[in-house]
Amino acid sequence: MTNVPLRPMNPRFHILGPGGIGSLFAFYFYQNHIPFTFFQRRAPPPAAPYYDKIDKDSYTTAKNTDHTRQNYPPTTLKYMNLTSLETTSVEPQVIDGLDWEPLYPIIDKELFRHDPVYNELSRSPIHQLLVTTKTYQTVEAISKIRHRLRPWTTIVLMQNGMGVREEICESMGWTTEEETPNFVQGIISHGAQKTGDTIVHTGTGHVWLAPVVESSQLSSISQTGSTPVPISRILKPSDTSLLPKLVMPKKEILTAPYPYRSPASFIAPYTNAPFSSFYTAPSSVQELQDLRTRSLYETLSTFQELSAALNLRLLMPDHLLALQLSKLVVNACVNPVATLLEATNGALLDSSDNAHPAVKDLLKESHSILRHSLEYRALNENLRQEFLTLEALTSTTEGILRATRQNRCSTLQDYLKGSRQCEIEYMNGYLIKMAERDRAPGESAESAAPLNRMVTEKIKEKFAAPRKASE
Repeated sequence: MTNVPLRPMNPRFHILGPGGIGSLFAFYFYQNHIPFTFFQRRAPPPAAPYYDKIDKDSYTTAKNTDHTRQNYPPTTLKYMNLTSLETTSVEPQVIDGLDWEPLYPIIDKELFRHDPVYNELSRSPIHQLLVTTKTYQTVEAISKIRHRLRPWTTIVLMQNGMGVREEICESMGWTTEEETPNFVQGIISHGAQKTGDTIVHTGTGHVWLAPVVESSQLSSISQTGSTPVPISRILKPSDTSLLPKLVMPKKEILTAPYPYRSPASFIAPYTNAPFSSFYTAPSSVQELQDLRTRSLYETLSTFQELSAALNLRLLMPDHLLALQLSKLVVNACVNPVATLLEATNGALLDSSDNAHPAVKDLLKESHSILRHSLEYRALNENLRQEFLTLEALTSTTEGILRATRQNRCSTLQDYLKGSRQCEIEYMNGYLIKMAERDRAPGESAESAAPLNRMVTEKIKEKFAAPRKASE
């Protein structure tokens, strides 16, 4: 018999945050035959006759312990493309039978004892995690699946603002290189809205991705200016000692599967042992390093398959940081002003399409904060000039306001939906922390970033205040 080489399977992505952006990626994963699984806050109940409903939140113990996930009702996602009505049909494209897992699994001794399928799913490692939740929901959500994350997991953050990764690492207790997963940071400018099981692609934009590297290392690898580079360059830095997670792997090691115990072990009776003990750790630092590199490479390679469909580009870390800082300032100047005025983005422009005076004042202060920051000093001069001068930030902000005249910013949308939480701490709040950290000698922390501090407090007060019935 002729030996036919097996084509490597695409890695499975777990999506944390099945809203607009998460569902948009899910559709394009589906289009490109990339396996994915949604996490849902409340999983659909098993079908009769396995459970008898008591109330909407609880069910009796299983009458038949041989049930599997096939007994759960299928879920559906409908995709509608409104980005180009002249050339694109608005007829929904349907994905049936979405794969999902509960974010808050019910820990039941009998269920664990007799149900190896549920047992394995609840403890099996997650290798690729795409996070699209609101920033303020991220730590709580990830804490529910922390036992399934490994040092070789790759976590992709696709969110507004900055500071989420640091908050995750601190909250999860990841303090060393040996225990901290890979992180990939993403920026997305596509418009997507989800209602029920329908995702509407409302506007075409871009997606930029890069592995996360500490800012202290950026100046050493920032040699390419602002020109995007291919994935091979990202995984083959000129000085591999600078990027321990990104060195090229040993091929013979990577042919072996990820290390985890035999599935048979999950059938054993449920014990009170911590979940983190249900996997076999790599036997050496080199093996761990190779596993991380493989996971990161698979993640970036998979996203590269979406480059044409989503205008996606893989960048060097310093290039992405410059874009992050630019987007941070734009969000920090537009979101609080538009929310306090309860105005569309276009209302922040005057008749000559210049920005609102409050936006301009915030731009000036935010630019000053950036210029004194560690992140700014880590970038090369080309990136600073292209993205982070006051003129560049003003032009970017006004361009976005013109392009999204009829839109409401994300913070105002949260407010109008009745939310008591918003992402202001990861926008203006992050600029305040930068200003406090990098302030001049003798300057008090309280005096740093006065305008950003003021609008942050006003937004918090607005969200905390009682709402009128019409709101």
